[in-house]
Amino acid sequence: MKIGFTSTSALNNVPRLQTIKLQGQLFNAQKELQTLRHADVGVTLGFDAGQTVALRAERLRIEEMTTSNGLAAVRLDLTQNALDSMSKTATDMIGQLFGARNSVTGPAATKESGRAALKSFVDLMNSQLNGNFLFAGINTDVKPVADYFGTPAPASRTSVDTAFQAYFGFPPGDPQAKQITATQMQAFLDTSFATLFDSANWATNWSSASDQNIRSRISTNELIDTSANANEAAFRNIASAYTMLADLDVTSLSQTAFQSVVDTATKIIGGAVKDITELQAGLGVAQSRIKDSNDRMAIQADLIEKHISVLESVDPYEATTRVNALMTQIETAYAMTARIQQLSLLKYL
Repeated sequence: MKIGFTSTSALNNVPRLQTIKLQGQLFNAQKELQTLRHADVGVTLGFDAGQTVALRAERLRIEEMTTSNGLAAVRLDLTQNALDSMSKTATDMIGQLFGARNSVTGPAATKESGRAALKSFVDLMNSQLNGNFLFAGINTDVKPVADYFGTPAPASRTSVDTAFQAYFGFPPGDPQAKQITATQMQAFLDTSFATLFDSANWATNWSSASDQNIRSRISTNELIDTSANANEAAFRNIASAYTMLADLDVTSLSQTAFQSVVDTATKIIGGAVKDITELQAGLGVAQSRIKDSNDRMAIQADLIEKHISVLESVDPYEATTRVNALMTQIETAYAMTARIQQLSLLKYL
């Protein structure tokens, strides 16, 4: 028969080691009671832990896409606001032109209104969001339209003076401009002047924007345009109308030539307002699709969260019971340790 070795030291170590083990279990149980989630999901779920990892990755992807959609939605909102302002200015300008066409003070008022409208247009084209230009297409770090009234004069302005002088033989504002007939002015506006605002000359003299708009992935299978760019025909046309009013010095023209400028500008602005409305409608569709996508992803995220909760959550009542039981066991272990430490051979003898 073999007799095992027993000592007071060995008896002391058994409850101590047991206490350390129970304390670790108590720490995990208290953590679960606080978070209502398994302290170690991998150990508890085993093979199923891979499912929670995949679900959390999907939820993170949805959160990132929702955040991205939020930025796109803000960009679209600001773009719509800019277009609203542009459309209102253009509509007001049409009303002013009708009143100024046959007025003695019409040319001076028209020139002043044209300059103000052109400045407002350039400012709106250069609107920014977080340092990125709204109407620059994908060239978000580049100012889309140069300041027409800046110093030195940009190519957009010098090209107008050059075209006028090349066509008539003298610059805008020259006394000889009084001799320009309505027919001559209309021919200039329809040819040399109109050419300044075609896509090629616009890109050369006016715009640094990209024709390619920002495209955003708003869901797993949806990729849409979420911006506008300064190269749209609507913007080129409205710039054309404002420029002829502001910088051909209509105050130096005859009444009939002035009326020719007013009539042409009115027609162009009317068409531009229609084009802006269509552009806003397209952006509105993008806004609606973003909202629908966010609504769908919110439902997905909620379902994923519920599934994760089913896999990882603990029963608070069961966790409370386990904490209480472990605390009782630890107290018992402490008591046993104290009793064992009181054992000695002298007391036995």
